[in-house]
Amino acid sequence: MRFLRNTLYFLVVVFLFSSCGYHLSGYGSSLSPNIRTISIPVFKNSSNEPNIQRDVTDAVRRAFISDGRLNVADSKKADLLIRGTLTDYQLRAVAFNSEDSAEEYIVRIGVQITIYNRIKKKIIFEQKFTTQWNYRATSSVVGSQLEKFMALREAYDDLADRLVSLTIEQF
Repeated sequence: MRFLRNTLYFLVVVFLFSSCGYHLSGYGSSLSPNIRTISIPVFKNSSNEPNIQRDVTDAVRRAFISDGRLNVADSKKADLLIRGTLTDYQLRAVAFNSEDSAEEYIVRIGVQITIYNRIKKKIIFEQKFTTQWNYRATSSVVGSQLEKFMALREAYDDLADRLVSLTIEQF
């Protein structure tokens, strides 16, 4: 009787895990198997911060290259096309010291993304993404600028990782 109960428990567990759709992140894909390449042209910039579109685009390209499930290709040869527009850039002081000098800042970036399936000739999704990162100012201008640069880099990478996940795993 005990053997039968243990066997039944084992079969229930195997059945549940085999049908739940669980997979490790970075290994599965919700895209059709014929989609193998992606093109990521330089994003447009309609924000008030000049020249950040290249850094955002580079972060997105690096994330797809690092992920490895889609090859980054020229837009004429790619199966998918990601178009992006930076719509928002904000730098706000959020914490002050006793002398009323800013000690902590938040940098916020908004991007409008459209992903187009060139094989089926249709838009997979259009969505606005917002990401933000905070940093602490230092007593030196150079140190504060370095902290700002690192916060921007983290914000770009966060946005890029979310795009990879939404594009490939669609969640």
